[in-house]
Amino acid sequence: MSGEAGPRLLTPADAPRPPAGIENIIIIDNVPSIAAAKVDKLKNVIKKVLSPVGVVNRIELPMNEETGKTAGFCFVEFATKDQAIEAKASCDGYRLDKKHVFTINNMSDFDKYLNTPESWEKPNDDEFEEKENLQSWLMHAHCQDQFVIRADLACEVHWCRKNDSVSSYSKSKWTDTYVAWSPKGSYLATFHRQGIALWGGKKWKGLQRFAHPQVKLIDFSPSETYLVTWSDQATFASESVIVWDIKGGDKMRAFDFKENPEWPALKWSHDDKYLARMKEDHSQISFFSTPSMTLLDKKHLKIKDVQDFQWSPTDNIISYWIPEDGDQPARVCLMEMPSRTIVKSSNIFQVKECKMSWQKNGDHLCVSVERWTKSKKATYTQFMLFHLRGKLIAMDVVEIKEAIQHFDWEPLGSKFAVVFGEQPKIALSVYTIAGGKVTLLKTIERITANTLAWSPRGRHLVVAGLGQMQGVLEFIDTNDMTTMSTGEHFMAGELEWDPTGRYVVSSVSFWRHQNDTGFYVWSFQGKLLQRVLRDKFYQILWRPRPPTLLTTKNITDISKNIKRYQSQFEAQDKLQMTRESDDVLEKRRALMDRWEAFQEDVKYRKERYASVFAALRPEENAEEGVQTDIEETFEVFVREEVEVLDVKIK
Repeated sequence: MSGEAGPRLLTPADAPRPPAGIENIIIIDNVPSIAAAKVDKLKNVIKKVLSPVGVVNRIELPMNEETGKTAGFCFVEFATKDQAIEAKASCDGYRLDKKHVFTINNMSDFDKYLNTPESWEKPNDDEFEEKENLQSWLMHAHCQDQFVIRADLACEVHWCRKNDSVSSYSKSKWTDTYVAWSPKGSYLATFHRQGIALWGGKKWKGLQRFAHPQVKLIDFSPSETYLVTWSDQATFASESVIVWDIKGGDKMRAFDFKENPEWPALKWSHDDKYLARMKEDHSQISFFSTPSMTLLDKKHLKIKDVQDFQWSPTDNIISYWIPEDGDQPARVCLMEMPSRTIVKSSNIFQVKECKMSWQKNGDHLCVSVERWTKSKKATYTQFMLFHLRGKLIAMDVVEIKEAIQHFDWEPLGSKFAVVFGEQPKIALSVYTIAGGKVTLLKTIERITANTLAWSPRGRHLVVAGLGQMQGVLEFIDTNDMTTMSTGEHFMAGELEWDPTGRYVVSSVSFWRHQNDTGFYVWSFQGKLLQRVLRDKFYQILWRPRPPTLLTTKNITDISKNIKRYQSQFEAQDKLQMTRESDDVLEKRRALMDRWEAFQEDVKYRKERYASVFAALRPEENAEEGVQTDIEETFEVFVREEVEVLDVKIK
């Protein structure tokens, strides 16, 4: 009909919306009470305070109808639940001015408190359950070490002896991909589609599970208190990296990484007190306190264009470097935490790349600086060596013109080694630091190597040409810089020392090669002790040992008096070899007994069934009393000869 309004067209605003949850909402108390005309201004101030945490969708300031002013609190809605949790952790206690200090609570907490029962009920007393002894393997009578291997579908834990190994535990389909030890060897982690499982104890019981679908990488904290997992197929992008409490199995905090992070994505201090994360745009480093997992001092460390940082393995000190920016030189800094005091800073020019490597004892830091020449057509390397134990942090510089293949510190000592150059002119140099001076011990020319590995006890060094260099090994004593032995493990791709420095394992993994997969066990002097070939062999990992409880004085006394114990150890070795010989003889006797029993069984059955066998033979001719003979004729073609006759016809 004319004059009547037609039906109103629907807009996107009219579309039904699912009910919103309250996990992403926080309540802020002690907000200034102001008139309605200043509400928008106050919202902008609150949004500015909270914007570093996440995306603020909405801010609501309820009004007091009696006074005509705001009620003194507000509701803030974030984009995600994690951002709301971070807002409470980071901004609770924020001082807006002298009279207004924010008190923040999550909206979900109110439901928890409202649903708390009025009457208290005594919880049931749980029966005592004895826990697994996670250090039971350290009480082996002969102090043997363990290693785990994965071959085909099986995972096996072995005791390592001098000339062989003894299986301790084996399980088929124990993991979907690979396994990993915790830093002190207490836990063995297995990977599954659903997440991570931890195992340990004498009977290898399942100790804990962490649900993180399609997890790819993990990282333990140094004290084995926390576990970090990463998955690129997490249900929520904000939970690609998760920190777990190992004993309780609780999820402590989740972190959002838009891209695949450089692992480890979170870096731990040596005592598990702090973990740190570098922002993906290289603009800041964030430090978090444990166990609260809250932002340290409620503020980020703003460092423009920071490229990398590393924790000291023994002190709460970080090292980081930033590249050149216009006229500003590149800079390497050492910062003490949590005070954030710069204890050392050094400027560098013409920098292409820096790599930082801490010595295990935290005494020294090496910054490998790849620098451009003046023409910027070539590069060379300088090692900046920082000595942290003096009153003033001194620094030395070692320059190497050739390309660096590998650098590593001696774990217990003051040496470092570097492999440099390109084939066929690859060399090894070993340096020592004594009295604050860096001294070159020796350079070994023309070696076949692209990596090196120090013994965990120091002194001994293996230089290896892995991968395409055919697995050539050279065992060196750095006390006198002599080559003790050489060996070869064709196509070996991995090299790993056992925790005590007695053995070295070289391995060929099925992930890289399909033939001759397995591992060799060498003594620290380069003697081949075991050769184990396994089909579809994937990995071998030595079980780490926790730090020793002996003092430095105890270790020194044992080293001085080692000859007193030498005869005792030799006697134990001979006894062990005798036992091994007895075991071999016992196995041979068992095999012989089985063979003789088999022969007796065959003889018995032959006699028992003799009449049956006789009935199956051709019957004798009863009239003539002779046995019927059957003649068979065989024709065999030998050869054919053709002779051509030359006949002349007249």
